Amino acid sequence: MTQFRLTQTLKQALAFLFIWLSSPSLSQTFELSLEEGRVAARQAALQGQFELARDFALALTDADADDRDALIVLAAVQPKLGAARDGRRAGVRAFRLSQTDDERYEAARLTALAAANEERYTLSQIWLRRAAVNAPDERAFRQTQQDYRGVRNLNPWSVRLGFSITPSSNVNGGTDSEFNIIDGVTNPDGTPLVGVFSGAARALPGTIGVADVRLAYDVSRSAQRRTTLGARAYARAVWLNNEARTIAPDSRNSDFGSQILEFSLDHSQRAGVGTVSAQALIGASWFGGDLSRTYLRGRLGYAIPVGERTRLSVVGRLESIDLNTTFPRTNQDRSLSTTLTHFTDTGNRITAALSVSGQSSEQPNERFESVTGQITYTWADPIGPIELSVAAGVSLADYRDYTILVPVPGGRQDTRIFGSISAVFPGIDYAGFVPVVTLGVQDTQSNVSRFQRDEYSLNIGVRSSF
Repeated sequence: MTQFRLTQTLKQALAFLFIWLSSPSLSQTFELSLEEGRVAARQAALQGQFELARDFALALTDADADDRDALIVLAAVQPKLGAARDGRRAGVRAFRLSQTDDERYEAARLTALAAANEERYTLSQIWLRRAAVNAPDERAFRQTQQDYRGVRNLNPWSVRLGFSITPSSNVNGGTDSEFNIIDGVTNPDGTPLVGVFSGAARALPGTIGVADVRLAYDVSRSAQRRTTLGARAYARAVWLNNEARTIAPDSRNSDFGSQILEFSLDHSQRAGVGTVSAQALIGASWFGGDLSRTYLRGRLGYAIPVGERTRLSVVGRLESIDLNTTFPRTNQDRSLSTTLTHFTDTGNRITAALSVSGQSSEQPNERFESVTGQITYTWADPIGPIELSVAAGVSLADYRDYTILVPVPGGRQDTRIFGSISAVFPGIDYAGFVPVVTLGVQDTQSNVSRFQRDEYSLNIGVRSSF
């Protein structure tokens, strides 16, 4: 039998760990200093003598509850002895006592491992991000990234956070024109019929702030299928600048704020060499502080490889939208989209997407058909300090029944051209989050001037690098 006891004198800064080895014919006493006890505890842990290492460490913490070295040993060995919770608590205390990045990295990783042993995977991911902040070199950072992905694959919960700030020339989607002109509509004398837009209907410059939080929980999952419950909370705030207040002096920031709340059920399943996915979603949105709509959405998709480096996906969507307005009504929205993704020999990604959509409604002005095409190119390797992608597209929309007092000749037609360039800065990393800057431009031409607009925006946000 092996026993331990630790004493400390008032005159000396040393403590003695007494190891009593008893046998029928022999008794020996070994006297160790605190530092020697710490070395013995670490050596026992490294040699797989976890119980011995724990006993050394507990004796050391009995003498000094803030003995960081002993706490590190406990954080390492307790999970291996079935006491993951005790190991995690020791790791947290060791992290708080750490003085250097190396010490914090060590403590954070051990705490993450103990939390994973408790099957508290989200907590483990948080501690791995803290480890990433203090990683001493690139190799340690990459290892932490890999471990994070491994824990994420075990975690039935997932959280996606999106935050961005966007200075924009058109925060409200307003028109560029001060006058309402409809091509082909004239006064009895043949002159164009002209109206004047209110300030709130015109393009207002300012800044947009967005917070987007998505939660998901895997109800069941295997190598062949996955079923997930999801929730989303989205909020968009607008701050008008001085120019906007001059254009629309009666407008307030809150007039253009919006919120979304959604709940969904997703299922994906292997089907031959492809994957079938389906989603059912219920949601509600608010605009200017008032409930504007509720909606039900169904989506069905199929994705299949069409080569070694190419993948094709097709998605169909149906949506029923209940509008909570002065004249309540229900619109039916439908769309079909296809996306082709190809990786070049160098790993660059090319994505081409084409979608057609339409909406039926009791309100003639809300009936439309549209077609949208977009192509995106993403470089695999950084260009200098940034990871770069560019996108461009065009959208054509036809509102064949559009009416303003009188039917618009030929209906309303909109042509929107848009593009963006996004830069990710992987060298500016904090806890696995990196900044993303996107410059976006779009221009819409319409035969109804109310919908003729252009916009320039600079979106500054963050995304996870893990």
